[in-house]
Amino acid sequence: MIFNRNQSFNALILGTLILLWSCGGSGSGETSKASENDEFKSAQIEVAEQIDRVVHELPPPSEVPLLLQSVGADFNSQVTNDISKVGSYQTNEKAALNLGIFATDVGYYASYEQVQDALKYMEGCQNLADYLGIASSFDVNLLRRFEQNIGNRDSLAVLVNEAMEQAEVQLENTDRTTIAALALAGSYIEGLYISTQVIKNYPNDLPPDVRNLVLEPLMRLVAGQQRPLLDLIGVLNSIDHDDVVAEMAREMGALRFHFDEIGDFEAKISKDAAHVILNEGLLKGVTDEVERIRTEITSV
Repeated sequence: MIFNRNQSFNALILGTLILLWSCGGSGSGETSKASENDEFKSAQIEVAEQIDRVVHELPPPSEVPLLLQSVGADFNSQVTNDISKVGSYQTNEKAALNLGIFATDVGYYASYEQVQDALKYMEGCQNLADYLGIASSFDVNLLRRFEQNIGNRDSLAVLVNEAMEQAEVQLENTDRTTIAALALAGSYIEGLYISTQVIKNYPNDLPPDVRNLVLEPLMRLVAGQQRPLLDLIGVLNSIDHDDVVAEMAREMGALRFHFDEIGDFEAKISKDAAHVILNEGLLKGVTDEVERIRTEITSV
């Protein structure tokens, strides 16, 4: 993988979120300070555990494209967000959500060694990071090194590590939990969107055994994202709510309903894999819902 489990982009998001939460506030009132501090620490631990589950159960940015490569699926630039929109995201919430979107897109382009596009999307992340006040985490030097190492997947992991570590330093003493959680939500949505779009648009004129070879692992990947979705909903409900966070929590709740419609995917595919894979309606609810949510996030 480009970003392995020890050096993953998602693990760095986890560290950032925990740091943000831990710096987000303290108990008030002299007479109950110790008790409130204990309650705050308990809340920290609970949210950290929720975030940990989300991060470790989400596929890292490279997992979907590498899976597509392994089964011979062609690269499709149409499933990524339009980089020309970067300058149009003029609120912190929109910038955060789309930073998550574009970070996943970087993984997609880099996995397929689309050098120039990967660089453009890294620059897009730099612009959004600048808007959010963490510009030095995606500085010119990092972009230059990214370009020099575009064919070296291990080096790319180190560079993304470095960028996110710098972001942590800048955000450590500020209350940015909401922004970080929205970035995580954007990353989740984009990974799910890419995989469902590939399934939706996969050619129907191929022999069934060929289609099954490609679609079975992709459908398993999609169906397996219900658990991290539940944890992500928990995170969104655990932080201070503004209108955008509340709306995103509702949107994720709607997506959860469509995951429930799938039922026990593993049992179904074990019973009759060919029929399940050819049943295009099985993932239709999730596919349509994530497409709608992603359209709202990326709209300008």
